[in-house]
Amino acid sequence: MAHLSFAFKTLTRLVTAQPRDCPYCGARETQLLARKKLLLELRRCPDCLLKFRYPKEDARSNLEFYQEEYSEGMTTEMPSDAEIARLMETNFAGSDRDLSINVGLVDRHARKGRLLDYGCSWGYGLHQFRQAGFDAVGFEISKPRGDFGREKLSVEILNDFKQLEALTPGSFDVIHTSHVLEHVPDLKYALNTFRRLLADDGVLFIFVPNAAGQQAREMGLKWGHHISEKHVSALDAEFFRRSLPEYGFSLSFSSYPHNAAPRRADAQGVPQLDGIELLVIARREAEVVRLELASTGT
Repeated sequence: MAHLSFAFKTLTRLVTAQPRDCPYCGARETQLLARKKLLLELRRCPDCLLKFRYPKEDARSNLEFYQEEYSEGMTTEMPSDAEIARLMETNFAGSDRDLSINVGLVDRHARKGRLLDYGCSWGYGLHQFRQAGFDAVGFEISKPRGDFGREKLSVEILNDFKQLEALTPGSFDVIHTSHVLEHVPDLKYALNTFRRLLADDGVLFIFVPNAAGQQAREMGLKWGHHISEKHVSALDAEFFRRSLPEYGFSLSFSSYPHNAAPRRADAQGVPQLDGIELLVIARREAEVVRLELASTGT
């Protein structure tokens, strides 16, 4: 049913000639890179360098999709009480939701403090961050998964964008978002949210499929993590290098298995990153934060 609904929405957008402008920066002229299953296009914005799916997604349809239709293994399949107890006892070690690599990287490159897990599903990552000593809060647009996490894991999960907007600026020392932004149709809103909520010298950790990695280059749109019903963008380091400094971030990058020191971009661009997963470590510059607070009178 979900695939039929997606096909219908896609055809409707094609018939009504949805504009091919960039969903991030609004540039009117974008470039066709490839086609997938006749109906979908991978397009690239020459201004902000975002690679995105056309036809594009809108925020309302995206929100509805993630309430009931989205399915992604243990991310969306809530375990039984007995399984939950076992997973919590082992801190999810060895399971599909073992985020020990992410937790270790965050612990290595940021100070412990208040952490926002943006796109936290039912809170398995929140549990692991709390076990590592972080004061972790989650945000998840799926209300069923948010309800499950609050009830079964006793974690704090926000489900409404208005709850995020009501938070005090600089509320978090760390923001972690893992394999979420490629699903998000309004990246500008998300990045503005991160800028507002990060404290002075706070750190943003972005994990996404690496759309410029070796597998992506070799397989093209046959690579399963490229654009699809679920993935509205194909994200790479060049897009983040172009976009994130505007929000006051200094950047470093690595790719899976993340066993080398993260590398900074230079005047020639970003380093070669061949792994299947991209990590962007974006540090909120203290001087930028002070200037923004002064300008708003906060």
